Amino acid sequence: MARVISLLGKGGTGRSTLTLAMAQAEARQGKRVLLISLELASTIGSLLEQTLSAEPQEVEPGLSVAQFSTTGVMERNWKKLQSAEEEYLRIPLFREVYGQELGVIPGLDQLLVMAALRDWDKSDRYDLIFFDGGSALDLVRMFAVPEQLSWYVRRFGDAFQKSALGQLLSPFLEPLARSVLSVNFTGDSVRQTTGRITDVLDEGKSVMQNPERLLLYLVSTADPLAIAVARQAWGSAQLFGLTVGGALVRGKADWDAFTPLPLRSIPEAPLSELPAYLKDLAVAAPGLPRPFEANERSRTVRVFLPGFTKKQVELNQYGPELTIRAADQRRNFVLPAGFRGLRATGAKFQEGYLVITFG
Repeated sequence: MARVISLLGKGGTGRSTLTLAMAQAEARQGKRVLLISLELASTIGSLLEQTLSAEPQEVEPGLSVAQFSTTGVMERNWKKLQSAEEEYLRIPLFREVYGQELGVIPGLDQLLVMAALRDWDKSDRYDLIFFDGGSALDLVRMFAVPEQLSWYVRRFGDAFQKSALGQLLSPFLEPLARSVLSVNFTGDSVRQTTGRITDVLDEGKSVMQNPERLLLYLVSTADPLAIAVARQAWGSAQLFGLTVGGALVRGKADWDAFTPLPLRSIPEAPLSELPAYLKDLAVAAPGLPRPFEANERSRTVRVFLPGFTKKQVELNQYGPELTIRAADQRRNFVLPAGFRGLRATGAKFQEGYLVITFG
């Protein structure tokens, strides 16, 4: 199983250069590395002076690079859908629609990246998979797709199963899920299909929230705006349970802004020299802050949210679920059984943690 690594920070801080240098450092230590560029105009391709393709190509021993193509993945999955349709539906609907016609629905690209990641991971060809491109918050939201989708399936699944619309659409769910999620089903009922989708999403959550499987690094310069962006990306990642393993600091930045993360100072140097400064970072350091802690005895919940102030955080409670909104990010937490019947009575920030009291 591969570990996924990505760097978060403000544009212009050298994220792509450091991502490539870190990937090179790991490959030169014997790891099998895949680096995926999510940019249309790939900075990675420019740094390598190569035109990247959708299929991984080896650029040096142990290091393969590819440019993710949303439309290419859509076309391949559409062919899977048509094949599944022929197998499961008596009256095909998608036969006369071609993958080359499909436009990209906003938000679909993140789901397709996660589906592609699942395939790359299961191929067992790589030890490390790096992602580069997009804003810091775009990357956080992409890695949070399994968490967010699982909430929608959980909240709307039962209602959908019982509805007339759910029964009407049930024949289409299986081929759709088979083609996009690459999973097999043993039945064709809505309940069985949504249940299997839930299993796949839970699998995705366990990967994204496991520091042995996903590791993010902050990148910053001395620019106060770069520090603020990195800290907010850090808090957003923590909100979704994604592990931030450290910070790569270029220049004389305020190191205290990233306490208690492990820090590494990276000099301004050409790409050829940078791998020497980025060795041995693909392992999570011990003692990293836990994103969510519930203490039934003290009736408190602690959520680590660096980069946010109390004014930027909004709390809502719906039965056993606690919804936390931090700036433009939102996550729903299922409270432990010991909190059932209790209501949130207060909240305060303490050493980077949002401490919520129940009574």
